[in-house]
Amino acid sequence: MKSLNFIATLLILLLSASCTISDPAISSDPKNGFCLTIGDSIVYTANQIDYYDSSAHLLYLKGGNSFSYSKSGSFSVYADGIKIYTGQMWPSYSSYLPKGPVIPCAPSFYDSNIIPINLISITEVGKVTEDPRGDVRIVNALKKYNQYREGLSGEIVSIKKTSAKNIQLTLRLTNYSSVNLYYLNPDNTGINLFHYFTNGLILRNSQNKLFKNNISIQEPPTWNDWKLNWLSVIFSKESKTITLNYSNFDSLPSGQYTAGFSFPGLKSQVKKSDLKQKSGFIWLGELPLTKSIQIN
Repeated sequence: MKSLNFIATLLILLLSASCTISDPAISSDPKNGFCLTIGDSIVYTANQIDYYDSSAHLLYLKGGNSFSYSKSGSFSVYADGIKIYTGQMWPSYSSYLPKGPVIPCAPSFYDSNIIPINLISITEVGKVTEDPRGDVRIVNALKKYNQYREGLSGEIVSIKKTSAKNIQLTLRLTNYSSVNLYYLNPDNTGINLFHYFTNGLILRNSQNKLFKNNISIQEPPTWNDWKLNWLSVIFSKESKTITLNYSNFDSLPSGQYTAGFSFPGLKSQVKKSDLKQKSGFIWLGELPLTKSIQIN
């Protein structure tokens, strides 16, 4: 898991409530609402979709539906019958790194009721990579059947050098969904276990040199272990501030840097039956965050 998070971080640097649909109007017609097709034969229509988390770009399927795919190939996303974008299926054994929308598979890093739609982009000078996953037509098609959730939003508020090797990182999380969400809280896990799920703060200077946090990682008892007390609840429309203190960061000369941090959520550890808890839903996914900063 950490290796995938590290790849995602380097790429960054380099470069509403669940609703059961019973409306017969949508049935299995791909011309109604959101539709995902894989190859020539696999189709997920609005009737099979529970909801889509736009913050993590995870498509949650209703009970009785599952995702399993182990080959290379292509997929397409439709909104009310209009093809919005295409992408590639990306088996984990493949050494080829595609560009653009991808669905990782074989295996997926989520339970079988979830289809992740990622975006791999490599920054090119003078070009801005557009993200087709947030196309307004997709949003409207999902909202049409109450299948759209905004999920969590994150931002790097500040990065302060408090001493030669001490860096303080402040983040802000905001829950834009209409439901409460459980998020992985470093105050609950401790900073070392929290960094099993993320590579943490990495900085890049104008010469593309990377500066790392050098934190000691604490592994959970087993690779798929998790505990509810690692999580905290962020209420609908609420924001929370998170502070991480790195005590052994690489020495940072004064200058301009690009900061990258992937805020982690749990993944395949959480089964479908565990998603809904007493006070809300467990948020899964990952938030890639960047910010340009000046270190004095």
